[in-house]
Amino acid sequence: MTPKGCQRTFQLNYRYNGHKPGMKEKIVDMAMNGSGVRDTGRVLGLGINTVMRTLKNSRQNK
Repeated sequence: MTPKGCQRTFQLNYRYNGHKPGMKEKIVDMAMNGSGVRDTGRVLGLGINTVMRTLKNSRQNK
């Protein structure tokens, strides 16, 4: 999809849930509320390695 006057294209539907907007924030929020890595992955439809990597990177960025 290309908006009028813009030469860029935007992806509307993501095949991989980890790339959806706001997913990183959801992972961190669930971890802060006591959800485990496997529980977070199951609820959000992500792999546990994705959850672990996101939590590790969010910790390093602060």
